[in-house]
Amino acid sequence: MTYTFVILLCWTVSFFFAGIEAGLLSIDPVRLRHYVKQGKASALRLERLTKRPERLLITVLLVTNMANICGLLLLTKRLVSSTGNAGFFWAILLALPIYLFVLSVLPKSLFRRFPLRALAALGGVLNVISILLWPILELGGRIGRIFIPQASKNARLFIAREDLKQIAVQGEREGSLTSTERAMIHNVVDFRNVKASDVMVPIAKVVTVRPDTSIDETLKRSAAADVDRLPIISEGQAIGILNIFDIVFDQTRRETVANYSRRIVTATEDEPAYRIVQRLRAARLGLAAVVDSRKQLVGIITGEDIIQRLVQIGAL
Repeated sequence: MTYTFVILLCWTVSFFFAGIEAGLLSIDPVRLRHYVKQGKASALRLERLTKRPERLLITVLLVTNMANICGLLLLTKRLVSSTGNAGFFWAILLALPIYLFVLSVLPKSLFRRFPLRALAALGGVLNVISILLWPILELGGRIGRIFIPQASKNARLFIAREDLKQIAVQGEREGSLTSTERAMIHNVVDFRNVKASDVMVPIAKVVTVRPDTSIDETLKRSAAADVDRLPIISEGQAIGILNIFDIVFDQTRRETVANYSRRIVTATEDEPAYRIVQRLRAARLGLAAVVDSRKQLVGIITGEDIIQRLVQIGAL
């Protein structure tokens, strides 16, 4: 009777700690921080434990393996004492499905489904065991830090960006954000990966003028397209930009647009859009010309195009 009780106790411990191991690897750090900010005691306790994840994992693995070994040894001893050498065979036959499914697959599936809830409920037990195994854990933690490389600052930045997207998704689920607001946040976070070719208006759709285009013709094109800034091109290259208001407010009214040309910011097709924004702000301009490897104009980017990219609702 005592053997049976101890074996069942070992298996119970193994069941819960195998689940805890899976829960630690499945925990959502964003949701945990959300509950910590709400002041939930269980989340605060769990947050303190996860500050040193290598130490916590060592605790779980030690307890799980110790319980598994003790349970298997006691089961084997009990069967051998009852059936002789055949007990080894019966021990393997009985332990295989129990250890494989009941003590491994089942708890890990359950804890992966509800990691925060399960770990928060067992946080006190983990804390007590961590204190009892402190000497072993301290040594194991130092060894772990030697073999586990520290994350770089860039990796931490990437994680922070992904965390922000998860927060937005969670906010939409809880009703604090609309789907439009969530999409805007995702677009802003992902904007660093947007290239000039992703947001430019192709040259076929752009209204342009030549240096020798007359003022009257330029005004007609501007009114027809409802634009106030026109790229000035010569032999396929962007040589300047024309602001219609320069013509409107000029009382002398010169003959061609070449007299009103301003310098233009040029960018390559694969240049990041955020960098183009910085250059436009520095130059105090609202339009940039996108050129290919031969310096030929292939499109333009305006501030309005970039804003539209940020606020559009994509399939996320």
